[in-house]
Order: sequence, then structure tokens, then C-alpha cells
Amino acid sequence: MFRRWQPPSGYWWKVVVDPTRNPDEPGMFYGAHFRWCDIVLPGYDAENQTIPCPWPDGTVFENIKTGERVMVKRGQVISRERTWKWKTVLAD
Repeated sequence: MFRRWQPPSGYWWKVVVDPTRNPDEPGMFYGAHFRWCDIVLPGYDAENQTIPCPWPDGTVFENIKTGERVMVKRGQVISRERTWKWKTVLAD
């Protein structure tokens, strides 16, 4: 019996666009799965605002359960709504 690989529980965000990727190398993050708390720092206090975003601009994550996509742009994680405008996303 063949069992399909599944990421561990909570690791539902897959990198689908990796700006570090080039024709010779797959990139640092492409295809990897992450938790939401790995993408967006929890909280929105003064200390968290001073921490730089660890993701390179242009990185796109896709939720493997819902298909929702978020993108890192200028150090912020932004999401596309039905209006096709991007909005900043904060951690819960």
C-alpha cells in the first residue's frame, strides 16, 4: 500500500514562489512547508516591529488546505482579497 506524504500537523503553508531560486538551483525555500507562526511574527507590539522580516521579498506561500496565497512584499506579509487588492496580514 502506497501512502502519500503529508506535512506534519500545522505545516500547511507551502512556498510556491521562491525568489532565491534560479535555473541551476532549486532555491532555499521552494517546496518547503511552514506554520503560520513561522511566516508572521506573533503580536504587533513595538518590539516585533523592530524585528526585520526573515523572508525575501517576492516569496509566495500557499495554504495546502484552502489554496489561499500570501506574499512577502517590502518586509510585510500581504494577502489578496476578493477585490484583488493586497492587504497587510497580522498574526493572530
